[in-house]
Amino acid sequence: MQLTSLLNKLLLTNGIQLSKIPKDLALDKRQHPSLGSIVELVGPSGVGKSYFYNHLQPELEGNWFFRKEVKKISTYQGSSFSLLNDEDAALVENLLNKKYENIRSVKGVLQRKVALYDFFLKEMAADVYFRHTKLARGLFSEDGVTHNFSQELLWYHEELTKEGAKGKYNVLQRFFDNRAVIFFDAPTSYIIKNLKIRSSQNPGAGNDWFYYAGEKEVTEFIERSKANKAKMHSVLQKYGVDVLTLDATESLETNKQKVLEFSASVISRNKG
Repeated sequence: MQLTSLLNKLLLTNGIQLSKIPKDLALDKRQHPSLGSIVELVGPSGVGKSYFYNHLQPELEGNWFFRKEVKKISTYQGSSFSLLNDEDAALVENLLNKKYENIRSVKGVLQRKVALYDFFLKEMAADVYFRHTKLARGLFSEDGVTHNFSQELLWYHEELTKEGAKGKYNVLQRFFDNRAVIFFDAPTSYIIKNLKIRSSQNPGAGNDWFYYAGEKEVTEFIERSKANKAKMHSVLQKYGVDVLTLDATESLETNKQKVLEFSASVISRNKG
């Protein structure tokens, strides 16, 4: 009992709780049509991704694994990065190093920067775990690595272009293989309105951007995010990634139907 308590205490200091051992996703032996596919929802903070995803998820139950499930099991199993070969490990290391550099340059206290990097590290570990472990279902994520590492992925692709390192394009191609992206977007004024509501409901939360920056800086961040989206769209097309663009101001039912049809087409293409 003492050992268990000490272990829990140690893990809790690192943001991990062993109150319940997560189910092993590999135990699902029956293969589903979505096997091997990844669909990611991408969009600026405040656009309504989580709200939309929460209404969409029940429609996807049974045929897809979800980000939180994979994050739990990848953390429990230990380092996912040992599954990578040298070339893929170098790509992931470059992306993580650039993420660390970008976080350091942002205004804010050290504690928040450390927490942010830890979050992104676990996101990448979960993605690596899913892509390099034979699981019976695909992964549908409301906040995947294409969203969380968009700036770093664009940087890496641009570096390859500058260097003319054609051979290294294969590594990035493997990263994007069987991955599909849904861009969820809306006018900046709509996003700002949502962020203000979020701030008033839970001031100082980790995703309360108005608490850490003023409206001017938040607006600039959203505009940069939209500019990155346009660049990312072009890069994804280069690597043959299926892309769907949704308008967050459209009705919930309309967008849900579009996503379900898109997901079915992704499955069909990956099977072919």
